[in-house]
Amino acid sequence: MRNPITILRSIVFFYAGLLPMVHADPAADGIIDTHWHAMACQDDALDQVTSWMEEKGVIHAIVHPLGKSRPKNDVERRKMLAHFKAHDGRIERFCIIKPNEVGSIEEAVKILETEKRDGAIGFGEHYGEGLMFDAPANMRLFAACQKVGLPIMFHMDDKQNKDTADFKHLAHALDSYPKTIFIAHGPNWWKRFGSSNCDRMLSEHTNLYADISAGSGATALSKDRTYTAEFMQRHRKKLLFGTDCGWWSFRKNAKPAPQFELMRTLDIPDDVKIDIYRGNAQRLFGF
Repeated sequence: MRNPITILRSIVFFYAGLLPMVHADPAADGIIDTHWHAMACQDDALDQVTSWMEEKGVIHAIVHPLGKSRPKNDVERRKMLAHFKAHDGRIERFCIIKPNEVGSIEEAVKILETEKRDGAIGFGEHYGEGLMFDAPANMRLFAACQKVGLPIMFHMDDKQNKDTADFKHLAHALDSYPKTIFIAHGPNWWKRFGSSNCDRMLSEHTNLYADISAGSGATALSKDRTYTAEFMQRHRKKLLFGTDCGWWSFRKNAKPAPQFELMRTLDIPDDVKIDIYRGNAQRLFGF
């Protein structure tokens, strides 16, 4: 007669084999949102961002200044720096120079060296208003970023950082500054997703990354989920989680950022999700 304990173990193992595998949530150890906007000169702005982060399970956020949210004078700049220092280790910042604000690479380098010394970890969100992507005024800034060692996050649409459908002008900049990381974002980046040009560019250029932020990113990645899953697995080390949320996200009628639901429901391996949620940002920015 078999030992009752042996029989009990057999029953347990049999039924355990019928149960579905339970996987840990890839987001459980936290998400890094690499694309945020905040009125960082205002006293409570980053406190609001922190509250939002805690609600969403975001452990790190990177704030990108826009024209409206940049410091207007030295007093505002000192306030901004103090606010980021108070949130050190949780909220980082990028910096910007508009193309028409400097006339030489050296002038841009001087400004960016100061920004980096004061805590900036990258350049952007870069808008080249009315310019082709590789226009001389843009290329001055890209050259300065390479000299200082700052990655660049850029916006691309019909009027800003303009390009052809095959990304000829972006390719020129990537080849001209191979030591600089460029992070793609915006409608005219993601509108070429279905034509495989985003796929091709990420494959051909080691210094090109992309964030999945904004409606443009979420919409493109939601259309053909089979292709998106394949794309994300091919470029798992070059895609960054981002929402493009900002001060407008605290309004009562604000729509939730679609990236959380998109990533939760995509049929991709957990280790790929971990790379996109936080691993790539940790490697790129040294978090």
